[in-house]
Amino acid sequence: MAAPLDLRRVTADRSLLGSLEHVRNVGLGGVLDGDGRGYRARRARPTGAAVTHGYAWRFVDQWTQIWWPQGIAVGEHSGVPTALVSWYAQPRRRGAMGARISVVDLRNPSHATYRHVLLVAPRQTDAGVVLDPVPVHAGGIVWAGDRLFVAATLDGILEFRLSDILRADSRGPFGRASGPFHHRYLLPVFARYQPTLPKNDNRMRYSFLSLETGQGDAASGAASDLRMLAGEYATDDGRRVARLTLTDAGCTVTEAHVPRVPHMQGVALVGDRWYVSSGHGGVHGGDLWSGPIDNLRKSDGVLPPGPEALAFWPSHNELWSVSEVAGRRWLFAIDQTRF
Repeated sequence: MAAPLDLRRVTADRSLLGSLEHVRNVGLGGVLDGDGRGYRARRARPTGAAVTHGYAWRFVDQWTQIWWPQGIAVGEHSGVPTALVSWYAQPRRRGAMGARISVVDLRNPSHATYRHVLLVAPRQTDAGVVLDPVPVHAGGIVWAGDRLFVAATLDGILEFRLSDILRADSRGPFGRASGPFHHRYLLPVFARYQPTLPKNDNRMRYSFLSLETGQGDAASGAASDLRMLAGEYATDDGRRVARLTLTDAGCTVTEAHVPRVPHMQGVALVGDRWYVSSGHGGVHGGDLWSGPIDNLRKSDGVLPPGPEALAFWPSHNELWSVSEVAGRRWLFAIDQTRF
């Protein structure tokens, strides 16, 4: 069963990066220690009995109908507690804006700040190298050392290197950033984990991702072989969650399960206990399922409406998630020991 689900790794042409103009490399540290243009994430009290604390985005990000938060990863970078949150953009007349990562600085819990990083792919044109937005749903992400993995649904998984983050120069009379759609920070794709077979009914849908427990905190570094979890979203209860091993050659699905959970949005594994988030739209609270993968117990409505991916923070012993409903978008922690 695993063979049709495997992915092969294809590295991007990094030589194009050397031809880019009006950008400089700053890495993740450069985003965290940015130029004062960060946005405020205010402390909030998200709804849901499982939630212990959380944050709300600035007004524009809280209510926009273009950008929708999806994936989450948590850890530390050079001692700075950090959350990474992926968003995808609904296509508009301006063109496909692709996906972005919000880098949330949590070192001061009462005054968290964040900056957006646009995911891009270099492309050679007659006029030079341009950076195209990456049109991916980004329903889940994994942060492991310098590596960031982004779920690409039926197209597998994308890999980025956080040390590759670029800062675009300010240009024009208003001093706006010169990156695509005026983004200041840009992250070019490093590699793609692509399906080995054409589309078929058995092909894995990489709707969401998380780092498997036993890998340590996100910033502790990553071996060449990484263990991850992935899952498939659908309205029915017949979709899979899978355990993955990523190598320099590709991705192997080592086991797959059908937990009989409709509307799956995220998955985490803490020790031998599985957690799955599921939602019911923008009005009713989301559910948290927990227990053995073949016998999950449902805790009704204990998450905010529209819960998305899950991530476990070992040093904090907490699950973290995000919610996508406009006006009720939160980055929040969950006390999973109660479930």
